[in-house]
Amino acid sequence: MNRNGWVALLLLAIASAAVGAVAAILVSRSGGPSPTQAPQRVVAVTSAADPDSQQQSKQEAAESAADAEPESASELEQAQQEAAEPPDPSRGQQAQPAQQAQQDAAGQSASPPPSEASPPTQAEAEAVETPLEPAGLVTLAPEIVRQGEAFSIGVEEASAFSVVVTIGSRSWSLQRLGDDAWWSVVPVARDAPVGVAQLVVDLYNEHGVWMRSLPASLLVLTNPAPLEEIVLGGSGVAASPEDVQRDHDVRFVEHVAVSGAPRWSGPWILPVEGEVTGVFGARRSYDGVMSDQWHHGHDIAANHGDPIVAPAPGTVVWTGDLVIHGVGVIVDHGAGVYSGYWHMSLIAVSPGDEVETGGWLGNIGNTGLSTGPHLHWEVIVQGVDVDPVQWTRDDGPALPLLLAAAEETADTLD
Repeated sequence: MNRNGWVALLLLAIASAAVGAVAAILVSRSGGPSPTQAPQRVVAVTSAADPDSQQQSKQEAAESAADAEPESASELEQAQQEAAEPPDPSRGQQAQPAQQAQQDAAGQSASPPPSEASPPTQAEAEAVETPLEPAGLVTLAPEIVRQGEAFSIGVEEASAFSVVVTIGSRSWSLQRLGDDAWWSVVPVARDAPVGVAQLVVDLYNEHGVWMRSLPASLLVLTNPAPLEEIVLGGSGVAASPEDVQRDHDVRFVEHVAVSGAPRWSGPWILPVEGEVTGVFGARRSYDGVMSDQWHHGHDIAANHGDPIVAPAPGTVVWTGDLVIHGVGVIVDHGAGVYSGYWHMSLIAVSPGDEVETGGWLGNIGNTGLSTGPHLHWEVIVQGVDVDPVQWTRDDGPALPLLLAAAEETADTLD
């Protein structure tokens, strides 16, 4: 090749290089892939609980990896493998920006590192160091009862305007005693379920708006009362439905209101001495016919005309004669607790009379539906009959702490 040929070849090479440089610049500006750039791999972050979304993300990741045109087959294989694998929690660097964006969008910015956090204020430090006061204190006494017995409940809570305790489907309002004490006697029905009874104590403010509840529990044991077979032998009296309803209303409806604080102080005494001929809660048959009711009281046989006395202080609220229970007296002992004395032959008191423990109420008789001289003694708590014998024991419903303290002070002064 002559000199002119070599010069022409050199000029052609220079022109080709210039054209290639211009093309590279144009491709780079247009966003196309650069030969020196590693292929971009996209891995979508999905929830493990959403398989459809996860499968779609896998497919999109695989397609993105294929479109990236990696330089080698090995790199393409690696990209496809990463796209097929579920997200690895350990590789949190890719998930953090999405999580941060979600937190920022919800107004939940991340907490600063410990070194950048401001020290707690004095109020915050005191709140941590000082334990919170309990939101009310509930006390039951006794905590174990049988079906047909009663217990007392005390609540210490100064912020409440009213307090209500609920057992099953029935609710009872507590009495306020002092600035921050609430108390009441609560009956457990003879047919109440056996086992642990859950109580709910609801607190209300002065506007009647519920504030909060306090839980408590009571263990209810079975009542082992036996079956009692009563032989009337034609000595029973005929009673119309109206007479039966009147008998029930006098004892369980008309005299059940809470008239004030409890009047008694400690265990009660027996109203009469004699032979026990019937116990509370027993199932009974009359001349072989089974009754659908249990025995509502405690029967004590004695001589006709023997005196009956008040077992605890109270106010006489009713005297009269009923077809079934005969001549009787009802005494209000406060706190919704009433006692009844039936089949009497003589009444020695009148409504409105105040009686003390041991005060004379009347005499033993055989009036109403009765097979012989005896006293049918009842205790009714806000309309629910309970076992009178429990009130003669030391484990009966406990008095409020304020009243108990007052009684101890009085005994000390005496």
